[in-house]
Amino acid sequence: MKKFIIPVLLLFLGVSFLWVGTPVKADTHGVTFTANVLTSLILEITPGDSFDFGDLTFDTPVAAPTTGTVVSVTTNAANGYTLGVSDGQTSNNSGLINVADGTTHVPDMTNGTVTTPVLWGTNSGLGITMFAADTTPEAKWCAATCTSYNDTDNKYAAIPQNATTAHAVTGFRATADTSSWAYMVETGATQKTGAYSGSMTFTATAVLS
Repeated sequence: MKKFIIPVLLLFLGVSFLWVGTPVKADTHGVTFTANVLTSLILEITPGDSFDFGDLTFDTPVAAPTTGTVVSVTTNAANGYTLGVSDGQTSNNSGLINVADGTTHVPDMTNGTVTTPVLWGTNSGLGITMFAADTTPEAKWCAATCTSYNDTDNKYAAIPQNATTAHAVTGFRATADTSSWAYMVETGATQKTGAYSGSMTFTATAVLS
């Protein structure tokens, strides 16, 4: 038996890869933001937005409410805010009005204004005082030390017809800012009998410049 040797040619076809080492390039570009934050202001009263003086005996002053009327102002105003008081009543009339006839008022307190409050003393009528504040309580409202609604050192003012600044806070406040207010009423012997009701208003205004 003859053996034949058949040459076999094995051909390997190689595949070549060419890698060009080009580096990846990073780039940045900033984004600029602009905005204008508008002024906001929120006024809340809690507690003390409603209370009862109770029975009034002539020539006997009554202070109220025991909790005080706590006025809370939250604003982002850079220059603070002012707080005004008013009762919308003309002449020397207070906001306490006889319910039956709708025309008879307890008068405003005899002396004392928002500009120059005074100790109650011999006053009669209805007056308001600020006995505490988170920020810069004005000395005009207190003769010495005032911490509660019926302190003898509290000074009072008649509540004006139109909003008049009674408290001012300067500069930005990051949280709510509060002030505490109270009222004194004293009627004379000739004050008409009956139930009386009424209101007054606090007005907070952001200081813009």
